[in-house]
Amino acid sequence: MNTPNVEFVPPELLPRLAKLKPYVLLLLTKGPHYFDADARRILQSGHLPYTFQQRDEGVMVLTMPIYDDNTQLAAVGIYSGLTKEEVKARVDDDPAIKAGLFEYEIVHSMGLQGDMLP
Repeated sequence: MNTPNVEFVPPELLPRLAKLKPYVLLLLTKGPHYFDADARRILQSGHLPYTFQQRDEGVMVLTMPIYDDNTQLAAVGIYSGLTKEEVKARVDDDPAIKAGLFEYEIVHSMGLQGDMLP
């Protein structure tokens, strides 16, 4: 993962940027079976328990379903303490991925440790 270039950052912000922490960002998009008749059952009985299990383990630190109909994006997840390969292995075991409800992209990202939703 590349370290951000801070060449033009005001000096007073540098201590805050020193607290940046690497994360792995999961972008779920609507897959070929997203609108199938069985999708809601798979999401509620398979995908949600699988997601909450990862949250309970402390590796998925944020999940955000996307409810706009005019986008292919379906959800965003943030993982902490795992490599992209480890996240991929977990995502590939998700019942909604296996059923083709979602496709995904996994990327490195950075965030300020301790940030939280209000």
